[in-house]
Amino acid sequence: MLEFTVQEKNKIQIFDQEIDPDNFDDSKMPSDVHIVTYIYDGNTLHDAVRAYTMVDIFDAYHDKVKKHGKVVKIASGFGKIRPNLYGSIKNEE
Repeated sequence: MLEFTVQEKNKIQIFDQEIDPDNFDDSKMPSDVHIVTYIYDGNTLHDAVRAYTMVDIFDAYHDKVKKHGKVVKIASGFGKIRPNLYGSIKNEE
C-alpha cells in the first residue's frame, strides 16, 4: 500500500487502496471519484481517489511509483452522489 504524506494529500483524497474494481461499491461515493490503475513492483493495483483534477492524481501517483512501476490509467465515471452534495475534498491528518 502506498503511503502519502500530508503535503502530498493536499490535493487528493484517497477513499480506498488496493481495491478490486470489479467488486467496488461506489454507491455512497461522489461522482468525481477516479480509479487509479498502477503497477508497483510487478503487481497491478487499483485505488479509489478523489481530486479536483486528474493531473493532481497523476502527479501524486507518478512521484510515488516511478522507481517501482508506472501509472497505467486514471478512469472516471464512478460514484453516485453529486460532488457538491458530498462536500469538498478533505483528508485525515
